[in-house]
Parts: sequence; structure tokens; C-alpha cells
Amino acid sequence: MPPHHPLFGHIPLSASIIGSFPPYAHGNYLPDQIRQRYPHLDSVFYLDTWPFGPPVLAVVSPDMMYQFTQDRNLPKDKGMRHFLKPLTGEQDLVTLEGPIWKRWRAIFNPGFSANHIMTLVPGMVEDVAVFRDILQSHAEKGDMFCLEEASLNLTIDIIGKVVMDHKFNSQTSYNDMTSALRNQLSWCTYGIEINPLEYINVIRPIVHWNNTRRMNRYISRELDNRYNSIQEKAKSKSVIDLALKAYQAEDSANKSTTTMDATFKDFALSQVKLFIFAGHDTTSAGAVFVYHLLSKHPSALTRLRAEHDSVFGTDLSTTAARLSADPHLLNQLHYTLAVIKEALRLFPAVSAPRGGQPDFFLSDAEGRQYPTEHCLVWGNHFGVHHNPRHWPRVEEFLPERWLVPEGDPLYPTKNAWRPFERGPRNCVGQELALVEIKVMLALTIREFTIMNAYDEWDSLKGNPKGMNVNGERAYMIIRGGGHPADFYPCKVNLATKTKSSKTEV
Repeated sequence: MPPHHPLFGHIPLSASIIGSFPPYAHGNYLPDQIRQRYPHLDSVFYLDTWPFGPPVLAVVSPDMMYQFTQDRNLPKDKGMRHFLKPLTGEQDLVTLEGPIWKRWRAIFNPGFSANHIMTLVPGMVEDVAVFRDILQSHAEKGDMFCLEEASLNLTIDIIGKVVMDHKFNSQTSYNDMTSALRNQLSWCTYGIEINPLEYINVIRPIVHWNNTRRMNRYISRELDNRYNSIQEKAKSKSVIDLALKAYQAEDSANKSTTTMDATFKDFALSQVKLFIFAGHDTTSAGAVFVYHLLSKHPSALTRLRAEHDSVFGTDLSTTAARLSADPHLLNQLHYTLAVIKEALRLFPAVSAPRGGQPDFFLSDAEGRQYPTEHCLVWGNHFGVHHNPRHWPRVEEFLPERWLVPEGDPLYPTKNAWRPFERGPRNCVGQELALVEIKVMLALTIREFTIMNAYDEWDSLKGNPKGMNVNGERAYMIIRGGGHPADFYPCKVNLATKTKSSKTEV
């Protein structure tokens, strides 16, 4: 482990690193910063965080991540439950364990299968067309705006259709449910706070109660609408529709004729809020980081645009219609997928916190064993993804590493790419996230050039110069998952002229 203070453990070390960060930088940077200071700590190390939290076992090795997420599935850390409780009430697919998790994961799996996701692409195209028009408006005005605000609104509209076949219309109007959800997230904590005042915040429970009331009222009404549609034999495509059918298929007693089964409705309420949170939060951030990295690497942008010309044709005004008619065209975007995977390697939005167990030890390559009892086992995706022991040219943006054959020096190490985690508790919506970003790029990347406007933003806000992490101004900040700082201020220009000023859907 890193040098240990006899009284204060690793608090001084952590404080010195966090103090060097710009405002709100994400805590997921910490293990990698420690590895940079102490290069021999490139697999696993303990952190003594008393009195603020339990001992932490930080893992930055893919082989050791495999041990507690794939070979043995350790339970989710209680901090994750603490964070999600105001949102889902502790009965969501992220924090449930054992047989009850297996049952509900199986019920909701059909709505997230790769084949089913493809049937939802035409609806995604409709929402991305609105996003495209928003970019067009900003290009015409030449103004600075925050790309992630637009991206968040888009992805929340998409996930609303996917999960409930419901239009939130967040891109064009106010929506009370999505407003309550985003406000709720800003008040959620992990229960391990450096600021002691966070433990006695008397306003937080009131805010949580009010936001929960608003969300549940809205979603409950929509769930009843979906149930009535199914009863009327309407064609069902949403995640909730398919989950309800799977639930009813388990037992004919669940087939109520007038109202949705109460047990299913309670679980559905929790999962809908979870899916909307996770489905828009990390997808939005991932998409913005893709745009950001392409703007910094013109050769990659040129190659990606050429691939889109090859797959969709050069008349940009027909792309939406062609994609709606044949969603499987997305499967031909091999370089585009490589770009997305590389962006998610460099900017993984989440990590994998698990609870240590008395009978479980991690083993490193030299055979040393590390007890996990009473520890927060912190599978740190950023640390794994930026570990030079496992990634050649680790800090470079190289989509090519995802296209080379096995045996090539760039070929990724097994189990080293984990933005959606691996094993039985992997992200149920990972295929949806990848498809969403592909559709966003297909309808925008050839028409617009997006460039960050951090210099103008910092000047406007009076921010000090040199705000960055590892030289990156678009560093990840804490807001649920990791998001680009300041919602990514940018300007957008027209990259080319199309045959139509509007995308045809």
C-alpha cells in the first residue's frame, strides 16, 4: 500500500491528491493518481480512510477484477445502496442480490436483447432528429452552449420510449418527472462524506420525499396506461410491456384482468426510475466524450465520416430514412464502434464497488493474497483502463486497437475493458447504449463539427487557468456517473451542406 500516516492513515495522501484536482473532479481518478505516484502499485492496494469510511481495497488489475466480479460475484457495496435508495427504494436490479435478483433480471432481460433493441431504432431516429435540429440552430446562431444538456435531454427521451413507450419530450419542453429525477440525483450521496455537515443535512430527506412523490405519481400513471394498452392487445415493444408478459407467464394467477399486479407494479416503479437514470446518465456522457475525442483527432473523424458515407450513402438527408428502414446497417459501422469503445476506455463513467467477505481473498500475479473482509473492494474502471501494464500507449486515443487481430501489440488484454462491467452483474442496457451513440453519430457527425469552448467558458466564468486532470480540461466530474466538466461548453459549425435543410424521418 502507499505510505501510511501513523495517525491519519491515507487521509493526508488522498487529501493532497484531491486538493490538486479542479472543482468537482470525480473520485474515480484517485486510484490512478496513486498509481502514478507509486508505479509499483499497479494491481491492488489498501487505503485506510478511517474515520470517514471502511478500509478500501483498490483494484486496478483486470485479472483481479475478474476474481470478484466474474469468478466469484461479491455483493454490491452498501454505499451503492445508499446512493440509489432515494431513487429506487432498494429494490432495483443494481443492488438486489441472490435469487430475487436472478428472477427479476430474467424478467427484464428480453427488453434489452440485441435483436429487440434493433426494432427500437426508428423511434431513436425520431428523437435524434430533434437533437440534430437543435445542433443546426446553434450552428446558425454561432453561440456557445452546453452539449451535455442537449445530450441528456435526448437520451432521456430515448430511454422513455424504450422503457415505457412514452414521450417525455424533454428536448422541447419541461417534464415534471425528468426534472424530479435529475434533482433527486443531485441530492444523492454514497454515505461516505468528507464534509461532516453532509450527515446532518435536514433538507435532504424533505427533497427526497418530494421528488419521490413526483416521480412515482407520474410513472404510476404511465404504467397503468401501458397495462391498459396490453389488455387492448396493442402491439407491445417497450421494456415494461415485455417484462409484464414474462412476469405473467410465470404464473397464470398474475394475469389480472383489470389492474396491474401490485407486486409487479412496485418493482416496475423502481426499475423504470433506475433505467431512466442509468439509461440517460452514462450514455449521454459517453456520447459527449466521443464527440470531444473526434474533435481532437481529425484523422479519426475523417475515417469515421468516410465509413458513414460508405454505409449510408453521401446524401445526408436520406440517412434517417435509410436507418429507420434497415436498422441493421448499424452493424456495418465497425470503425465507429471502435471509436466508441476507445472513448469509453478513456472516460469510463462508473466503477464497481463491492462488499468484501470473510472467506474471500484476492490473489495477485505473484501469489500474494489480500483479505477483503470489512473492506470496500473498489474495482476502479478508470484505473484499469489507464494502467500501462495492460494497455500499450495507454493515454493515446487509438480506435485501431479494437480492429487489430489477436497477437498484435495493440490487441486489448482479456477482461481489461469494463465500462459496462463484466460477469453476471454486467449492465443490462449496454447494447442499448452502444446503439444510441451510433444513431447519434450517424445523424450528426458528417453534418456538424463540434469544438469545445472551454477557453471562452473559463474567461466568462472567471475560472483559473490550468483546470484539468491528466491534462484534460473535459475531465470527469461527479454527477451520478462521470460527466464532462461544466456540461461541455462548445460551439458547433456546419461541416457540409446537405440536399435538405431538415432530416427526413
